[in-house]
Amino acid sequence: MPSNIQERSGNCQLRVTHKLLKKPFFATFDQRAEAERVRDQFEAMLASGVVPAELIAGPARGTHDPLIIEVVRSYLKTAPATDSDDALLGVVLSEVVGVRLSKLTFRWVEDWVRSLKVRDNLAPGTIRKRVGALARVIDWHHIREAGKDSQLPANPLRLMPRGYSVYSKDEAAQVAMHGKAPKADVKRDRRLHPGEEVRIRAVLMGEKVAHKERPLVADPHLLLMFTLIVNTGMRLFECYRLTVDRVDLERRVIRVDGSKGHRGAAKPRVVPITSELAETLRPFCADRVGLLFPYWSGVKEDRPNCSSRLSQRFSAAFDYAKADDLTEHDLRHEATCRWVEMRAPGGGWMFSDIEICRIMGWTKMEMMIRYASLRGEDLSARLG
Repeated sequence: MPSNIQERSGNCQLRVTHKLLKKPFFATFDQRAEAERVRDQFEAMLASGVVPAELIAGPARGTHDPLIIEVVRSYLKTAPATDSDDALLGVVLSEVVGVRLSKLTFRWVEDWVRSLKVRDNLAPGTIRKRVGALARVIDWHHIREAGKDSQLPANPLRLMPRGYSVYSKDEAAQVAMHGKAPKADVKRDRRLHPGEEVRIRAVLMGEKVAHKERPLVADPHLLLMFTLIVNTGMRLFECYRLTVDRVDLERRVIRVDGSKGHRGAAKPRVVPITSELAETLRPFCADRVGLLFPYWSGVKEDRPNCSSRLSQRFSAAFDYAKADDLTEHDLRHEATCRWVEMRAPGGGWMFSDIEICRIMGWTKMEMMIRYASLRGEDLSARLG
């Protein structure tokens, strides 16, 4: 008998049957539309061979049904968690107090995501990061606990529909009732506007601008870092931990210890540098060993503070130079576009898309599309 919905005492009872289920599943809903939505979702998953966690009978007496907090802590102790996962899961722990693994259903995830919007007013990107971090934990736990040839239970955190982190009209209205505005995804494509690079360089060299009472303190190393990022696309952390021996001025390359490898692993790559940038770097590298920049202590625990300090210093310099809304990370967009637009001596493009991905440290082509913030006026100029 197929799944069906029956009216009972003013409510709607859903009955789900399938060959993958040992016995029928029953659930009661206040509204028929909700029952139909859940039925359709369950049937679609069962048709693809996935048994939703909600349809699996609860643990038998005496079996282990751990608290999610215990699973997360075990993951942090034994799995190759990244620093970002460690920080995210530290926040998530407070959200799953008292919740056991058997209660981690699709409906629980829906309610949790809704609370992150209505109660906490988080941005969609932040919500996705929290859900993704917890999803990796549950995947790890299911794989570790699964017996040989056993079917892995569905991970409800992986079943959220596309766009789940975007505020619905109802959620936006609830947030507005508390005097707040719903957060939206922010996709940055900011590049340097005409004249901004000249003003920023002047500010970092200690020049006073007309609308300010006094100049910022000149910082040659921060100016060098700005030049390095905007002309190579190196990340901030990759810059300030760069050692002099990694800069090969003769071959005009920098051997970068990438910081975005799988599960936090090192991801080395070789970044070419122009002859002009090589000459800029030369006096800073002459007769020196160790770190190229003086900002980081070399201690891993100081990395977050160092990144924060440098981001704030860049922000202050950009504000002083009247480069409105520019951030240090926007310089990677600028660098990507410079690689894309660079011409070879013969007039053709200097680098292919794949080569630019290698330079920037990407393994997926969609990152190229995301960062290539090409201006319409630059594209139209090619038409002549």
